[in-house]
Amino acid sequence: MGEKLPLKERIKKEKEKFMKLDSAAKKRYFRDYYLLPCVLILLAIVAVVWFAADVFSSKKTIYSGATVGFNISDEGNEYLTSGFLESIGKSSRKKKVELSRDAVLESADGSAGDAMNIEMAFAAQITTGMFQYVIFTKDGFEHYSMYDFYLSLDEYKNSDKYSSLEFLETSDGSVCGILVPDNVKAKIGYEGASDLVFTLVYSNSNKDLNPTFIDYLFLGGGQ
Repeated sequence: MGEKLPLKERIKKEKEKFMKLDSAAKKRYFRDYYLLPCVLILLAIVAVVWFAADVFSSKKTIYSGATVGFNISDEGNEYLTSGFLESIGKSSRKKKVELSRDAVLESADGSAGDAMNIEMAFAAQITTGMFQYVIFTKDGFEHYSMYDFYLSLDEYKNSDKYSSLEFLETSDGSVCGILVPDNVKAKIGYEGASDLVFTLVYSNSNKDLNPTFIDYLFLGGGQ
């Protein structure tokens, strides 16, 4: 078996061989030996560039919430997302705040089984830490208390800073809700008749922003 030539020598010999061919033979030679590798290399480059662009352009979600059982305006959505982001001085280029509007949709066929599946899927989203807060209608707040994913709001209730807020308890006496006042309803663009209840829910991520968001929402942030 002959000694393997260095890469530089192999390139030189290939170049000499290629230059001796006529035009038609050069095309065949390129097609047979180099077209497929060139295409594969090009595809690899495109894939790398695409991946890099996706990684560097994607934004990290630093806080996330949901509304359940009611609708808010587009302006209200901006207030709860980009408005909050701006209020804490975070650049919107690399970070974002998300809101899932009316997160629990009604079942397509109205069946009880389908509705239960949708409800269980929403509860699973919360228990996996998808949201840091949820705003329910008052009926929804009472209904979803059975899943036991609300966080205690005792520290807020016991602080003079939040004395103007009305705190709500679940059936077991746990303080887990804040009744949303009319001025906050106006900020989020809610015009319905139902009472709304703000809750913090189970999450292992970004929960350090909970006090900041409560101050933003209830104590005049973003004005």
